[in-house]
Amino acid sequence: MQTFEKQLKATWQEIMENYNNAAAIAVQPLWDDHEEVGFTNYPNLRYETASTVKVAVLTLLLHTTGGCLNQAQQDLASRMICNSDNKATTTILENYLGGILALTAVYHGLKMNNTTASTWWGTTLTVPHDQLKLLRLIYQQTDNDYLTDQSRRYIRHLMANINYQQQWGISAGSPRFFLKNGWRRASDNQKWEVHSIGYIPNGYHSYLIAIYTRNNRNFNSGVSYVEKLAKATRQILEKGEWDRTSLPSS
Repeated sequence: MQTFEKQLKATWQEIMENYNNAAAIAVQPLWDDHEEVGFTNYPNLRYETASTVKVAVLTLLLHTTGGCLNQAQQDLASRMICNSDNKATTTILENYLGGILALTAVYHGLKMNNTTASTWWGTTLTVPHDQLKLLRLIYQQTDNDYLTDQSRRYIRHLMANINYQQQWGISAGSPRFFLKNGWRRASDNQKWEVHSIGYIPNGYHSYLIAIYTRNNRNFNSGVSYVEKLAKATRQILEKGEWDRTSLPSS
């Protein structure tokens, strides 16, 4: 029997070959301290974050304020995460964090070494592996003092209440989810980058996931690509043969 890591990678590779676009995915199973699993068809490529960066913006705001947001900051944070409001994002960065390049602080603090802040927050470059570091801080690492427990709960609350029209992506095939999506035309070729990051609670088989895609011919094609990868991932991870008795020991 294949380990689920091998099955995931084989399935992801097949999907990527069918779409024939650049993509990268990373998954962190949250059982038995299991290691992260990732795959990409373009190993040296980094992706423009688009609106997925907004989770990092909120994380930095909460870190900087010690989790004590005033009403104006709460309103901006809600608009930024739940509705993906770009103006709210820019306002938070410029009025409360000292500018867009302030994001370098959160990337350095969380050792997101392959993520680089840009002159505009949406063109920040990243890879799924780094996004899992951020998601682990929010959903798993309660012993990390970068955020208070209250701040973690606040981010989870917002990511669980995304505008209905934006509830696509890693949510595909899952009745419950915490997510933030990103989508934009790439700076260099104007083709679509479509991404989705978040947490899928599924009992013992819960997991963190980050999916980034590039060179999609349009927005809908990118959403389809992300959701195909997301559905396949859930189907493999929730299968009965990956229970405690059959998981690899390392």
